[in-house]
Amino acid sequence: MKLVTFSVNTPVGEMRRLGALLDGTFEGPIVDLTAAYATFLATETDEPTPRELAALRTPPDMIGWLRGAHRSREAADQALDFVRRRTHATVGLDGARLTYRREDVRLLAPLPRPASIRDFSIYEEHMSLAEPPSPKRPAWYRYPPYYKGNPDSMIGPEDPIPYPYYTKKLDLEPEIGIVVGRAGRNLTIEQARAHIAGYTIFIDCSARDGHEREPLGPSKRKDFCNVLGPCLVTADELDDMNLRVRVIVDGEVWFDGHSGYKRNFTAAQLVAFASDNETLQPGDLLGTGTVGLGCSMDIHKWPQVGQTFTVEMEGIGSLTHRIVAGDQVVDYVLNGMDGLVPVPESMVAGKQ
Repeated sequence: MKLVTFSVNTPVGEMRRLGALLDGTFEGPIVDLTAAYATFLATETDEPTPRELAALRTPPDMIGWLRGAHRSREAADQALDFVRRRTHATVGLDGARLTYRREDVRLLAPLPRPASIRDFSIYEEHMSLAEPPSPKRPAWYRYPPYYKGNPDSMIGPEDPIPYPYYTKKLDLEPEIGIVVGRAGRNLTIEQARAHIAGYTIFIDCSARDGHEREPLGPSKRKDFCNVLGPCLVTADELDDMNLRVRVIVDGEVWFDGHSGYKRNFTAAQLVAFASDNETLQPGDLLGTGTVGLGCSMDIHKWPQVGQTFTVEMEGIGSLTHRIVAGDQVVDYVLNGMDGLVPVPESMVAGKQ
């Protein structure tokens, strides 16, 4: 199943909905799962409270749907089957619209606001052609490294990617996004496999300069933007170890690789590792890190304002974004600010 989050204009304003691709492609209809399930219950069952049960099992919110686990999946399957059998039905319970065309909606990130972001780095080739190269240390082969990202910086398939004023090296890294579907703690690898709801495309937007400003780890270099989409493919329909991945900029192929090549850990291993002494929650997002040599640090080509950047991932779809100039209202990140403690004499230029 391919799930999407989308918004539609209504007489009372824009509304966010949870949908599924009826035939697995964006060329076909997008089914409003809440409306379709409520209509199914009212039409084909004796459920006395179809609206209320639909709001529980197929809420118009991806994390809410994930929390319903197998019950929500069953409801979504029933809703899709109902629409397939009633091919000419377009209006459901209370006059609600059951299906939409792609051009009728605005696609959002499948997880508009992940519960958390952990971004790993599990591809041996990543950063191997950087200048200077960044060789893997022995620990990398046993302990998957990651950093924590900003869940509130997520954008979706129809949003432009901002180019921050404080960097000259914007790097847009193609990754597989692993979405956790069930709460869990101290999971075995086998248990972790059952906690994966599905996969999406994750573009990790990075500023590759400014390291000296961030001694405690990436913050402004990472937290300005993340991209997810165009859909969430449920884990039963995708082998994330066997996907072709491409990066295309203004029609030129910058990278053509494979999601399983020189990859050090499986998705289940990453979920298990993250759960060690931490409780994972539905809607947590884990990134695999850049697939192969897919980033600008290895390609030595850098996206610029005005270009169109595309990531294609077999079995999931593609994301295409225009790169635009980011905000420049204040300039603290680039020029800093006056602190309350004076710079020690020993650190003044020319004395150290």
